[in-house]
Amino acid sequence: MTGEPQANAYGGQAQTSKQQTLEQKFQFQIPDANSTISMLSQPLTPTPISSQQASVNIPYKKGERVTLREGLPLFSVRKDSRISADQMKITHLTIPSEKYTLAAVQGEWVQVKTKEHDSYWLPGWYALKQSNIVTETDPRTFTIKTGGKLYLTPDSTVTWPSNEALSEQALIVSEWKDWYGVSIAPRIWSRESTGYHHVILWIKKKDIASQTPVPDGWFASESSLPASLLRHLVDTKLDQTTTARQAVNWLGEPDWKEQSRNMNETGDPMRIGQTWRYERNDAQLLLTFDKNIKLTEIRWNLLADQQNEAASGSYSRLDRFVYTTQVAAGKFILQTLPWKPEWVNQGDLNYTFLQAGTEDVLLMKGDDGGFSGIHYDDSFYALDRHTGKMLWRVHAGFGPAQAILNTNRDAVTLFTSYDTDRKQYLDRVRHINLNDGKLLWEYKPEGHVRLNGIKGAQNVVIVDTPAAEGSSNGWIHVLNSSNGKRLWSKKLTTRYQLLNRSADEPYVLYQEKNQLVAADPLTGRTVWQVESEASTIDHIENDPYFDGIHRYDPFASAPLQRWMLLDDQWVLLDLTSGKKRSLIPARIGQQIEVLNDGKVLIRQNQKGNMYGDYDEYTTSLFDPGSGKIHWTVNAKIERGLLEADQLYVIRNGYPASVDYRNGETRWDAKESVGANQYSINQGSYLIIGDRLLLPRNEDLLVLDKKDGTLLGRVHDVVMGTPEHRDRDAKNGMINRINDEVYVGSANGRFRVFPAALLEGDLSF
Repeated sequence: MTGEPQANAYGGQAQTSKQQTLEQKFQFQIPDANSTISMLSQPLTPTPISSQQASVNIPYKKGERVTLREGLPLFSVRKDSRISADQMKITHLTIPSEKYTLAAVQGEWVQVKTKEHDSYWLPGWYALKQSNIVTETDPRTFTIKTGGKLYLTPDSTVTWPSNEALSEQALIVSEWKDWYGVSIAPRIWSRESTGYHHVILWIKKKDIASQTPVPDGWFASESSLPASLLRHLVDTKLDQTTTARQAVNWLGEPDWKEQSRNMNETGDPMRIGQTWRYERNDAQLLLTFDKNIKLTEIRWNLLADQQNEAASGSYSRLDRFVYTTQVAAGKFILQTLPWKPEWVNQGDLNYTFLQAGTEDVLLMKGDDGGFSGIHYDDSFYALDRHTGKMLWRVHAGFGPAQAILNTNRDAVTLFTSYDTDRKQYLDRVRHINLNDGKLLWEYKPEGHVRLNGIKGAQNVVIVDTPAAEGSSNGWIHVLNSSNGKRLWSKKLTTRYQLLNRSADEPYVLYQEKNQLVAADPLTGRTVWQVESEASTIDHIENDPYFDGIHRYDPFASAPLQRWMLLDDQWVLLDLTSGKKRSLIPARIGQQIEVLNDGKVLIRQNQKGNMYGDYDEYTTSLFDPGSGKIHWTVNAKIERGLLEADQLYVIRNGYPASVDYRNGETRWDAKESVGANQYSINQGSYLIIGDRLLLPRNEDLLVLDKKDGTLLGRVHDVVMGTPEHRDRDAKNGMINRINDEVYVGSANGRFRVFPAALLEGDLSF
């Protein structure tokens, strides 16, 4: 039988009338406080029940804590020989830290509940003291004599026939008196979002024909062990109690040791451990140890085959111990490439985004990466560009925060809405020295008014104050950025918008009463204005998953031409004169992206939706100079980086290159990269010689730019999924200036690499 019984007495499922009769005849009881009862076993085979079958003495009362040893398979329902021994679908194993209480006894089985109220079944023999004298042995393969059987437990009445194919999936792993404990690998290790563990059955020692020890050093380079056996060995032998020394003895020295990702949930202090990587072409094993050298996670990266049908699966041994499998949808498993950084800074929040850079200082943003943009803490801080040493830091806590570098790029204005010292919401605007964090001036809103935030223009800071309750007007207060003194203020009607992006912009830009106004930053005098009706189309930057129209260089001044949504048109506006340089009709379901040569990718959902499948999109290349569309393709093309006549993009979710002249695909890395097609923006492309860098999933990929060949992943860099931080990721996750490559992460690390080393031999 290859499936679950459809109607039986297990786990509260439907029962046949015959089974109901039998259950009435052999009604079970839970012991009370004064007795321990001998339970008649309910038959778990298709044969008729016999009153002569074995009974199990259960020394626990209902609700009492049951002592169970580590690594016992937990069954969702009771099983018998109608279920093949390699199709038990074990999703959890016991762990020492879990509390199990007795819920029920049925025949040779007991039902236990965990503190999370999950219920599982396991053979009652494991709840008896006699099972504690089981001795673990070094794993051995074996052959079985003709007629040998597998038993649920020693002397159990529940048996399975053995055969050669089954014994090839089995290992002797323990012994008890005249019995061997046998671990049997699941026929399917993972399917869809579920992964499975081995099961433990028993065999009489006299039924073993031969046995062969599995030598230690399972991942040694000279080892010829198949990946399926490696997986079985790890699943059977490694658990929460495994020490680093044991791991080295069994598996050999790892190929790589790296800092792990954050093992704590958002809101808790970071917990970074060490991840050991064992790498083969057909399989990778990642073991993560915490700071106490305690094994906390086992992870496999595997090629898809008959035993790995899932794109990815995750399963645990309960509690915080995690066992994960990720099956590559592509042809390759990423191999690690060495690239030694010049320095590394370890922060205390998950994500590290570069905001701006000067000759000596890097302005950084830290974010804990909470779900859907929600965070418990974010911060702004400065690093010495030459050493990575932290110069200063300001935590912003729960609330929104902004940082704007001044025009001279020697000071930064911070807006924070939450005071982490007083633990209360309190809007503050502080202007501090970029080099040392010294406070230069502070602006305090009158009457503790809550602010919308701040903007910057040339040599000024613009404080955005919303309309007070009962009023239809808000205010902008324009401050001299050098001393914080108010230069001018202006009352604006409800629904006004401040449109400045950078202190490099020459004027204060606001939209009010169907006018876009550019005001002199020092006097407030109108320099130019443009008629602009309110648009009927929602601005694409209101979409938190949109990564922005422009890719901004943290080391460069902001451009003085910007695409802006005026009326129902995208207008390329010259910020110095207010002249319209180009127009694109705006439509619902549309996104635009400016490439590094100024041309524009127009992505259009043909159904007019904000989101949709890739086959619903077309992408066009628009030339603002001529006002013409050069080409249109039926695909969603985003995150473009142009070099010569080749445009590196994400095409329908995968790294690709298209011919800049006609939009035709030159190469697509779908088959080699595989994995999740719908990954969010984790950062932009960088070109280094003949290679491309691209953050994707947990890795920083290295590809050959000529044909898209996947060369590997960069050592000790942990990427993540910065949901609703797409614009920070696009602009601040990886950047290059001259020979320096700046790389953020999802485990608090930020580092600088020498570009020249990646251009050389990758075997260094």
